[in-house]
Amino acid sequence: MESIAFIEELAANAWPAAIVQHVDGWRLRFNWGATRRANSALPIADGGRYSLEEKTGFAERFYADRDLPCRFQAADATMPAGLDAYLADRGYVREAPTTVLTAELTALVTDERPPQGVSVDVAPAMTDEWTSLYDQANGLTGHDAELRRDIMRRVPVPAAYALARMDGEAVAVGWAAIERGWVGVFGMTTQPAFRRRGAGRAVLGALAGYAQRSGAHSVYLQVMDDNPAAHGLYAGAGLRPAYGYHYRTRQLARPKASG
Repeated sequence: MESIAFIEELAANAWPAAIVQHVDGWRLRFNWGATRRANSALPIADGGRYSLEEKTGFAERFYADRDLPCRFQAADATMPAGLDAYLADRGYVREAPTTVLTAELTALVTDERPPQGVSVDVAPAMTDEWTSLYDQANGLTGHDAELRRDIMRRVPVPAAYALARMDGEAVAVGWAAIERGWVGVFGMTTQPAFRRRGAGRAVLGALAGYAQRSGAHSVYLQVMDDNPAAHGLYAGAGLRPAYGYHYRTRQLARPKASG
């Protein structure tokens, strides 16, 4: 099993924020508020140059200057040790607990053949049809949808975009980023009317097969803890929990009501 810090580094590369400031081992990420991951500090290394209080101050000013609440992505490998408790003492609220699942790709590739009536196309770039279904299935519109597409256009490593059809109708999508023998799977979404019919499993298997043919040997995937259906799907495909993370978000002070 690779280290948590290594997988988090891969995941950060796969979802690149527009602005990243490196501060003594931390990455301060900003993307105009689109997604927690791209608008949070990633503290998976500690250069030791500054105290925890000093570095937290740098992070808080970084986000205050951009009119966002300061947020940290706190994984089991957060650096330095004790950061999560320190943030809690400062009033940061715990949000969005997430589990990172991993597996050897051989376990997933056995599912590459889709069920009857389901077909999957995999391409190295987003198509208009893929983007349209991704936006629709995730309820994305306007500026927020464009910000997410910009993130995916910036991915600096080989990527793959899978689209599943059921009896000819586009029903599910997912995408993957491949780097240093690992593939991260993201954006797994199925139209509500077609869930639990094998389309999501088919997308996962197709991405796994594509990644294996591209030289990858292992997969990681992030699932929020409040999504039991997704956990069931991935457990059935052979993915197992490796570690967890959550966010710590500073609550902005509300202005006092006038008398």
